Amino acid sequence: MMKIPGQSEEVHAAVQVLGNTLRVAILSHLSTGPATRAAISDALGVTEQSLSRQMAFLEDKGVVGTNVLPGRGRPTLHHLQSARLNQLERALVAYLHPSS
Repeated sequence: MMKIPGQSEEVHAAVQVLGNTLRVAILSHLSTGPATRAAISDALGVTEQSLSRQMAFLEDKGVVGTNVLPGRGRPTLHHLQSARLNQLERALVAYLHPSS
């Protein structure tokens, strides 16, 4: 995604995170509480393979955290990093409404 000169890294990250319908759906689902990849996949009606790349992206941007659970196959529980998401939301709102 193209970064516009003068646009902060936070605004660029916010647009990347929130500019994809599947990513927004993942964040919405996780806002109700932690979930496994399988549970998110089932709730959103997408394959785990489709979800995998988006989850990795959201983790990289710091808006989703992951905890490895004990057990066979190393199951993981994903959770929303609300503070980081709020930070990105504030940056985007400030950019869109600079006089507010």
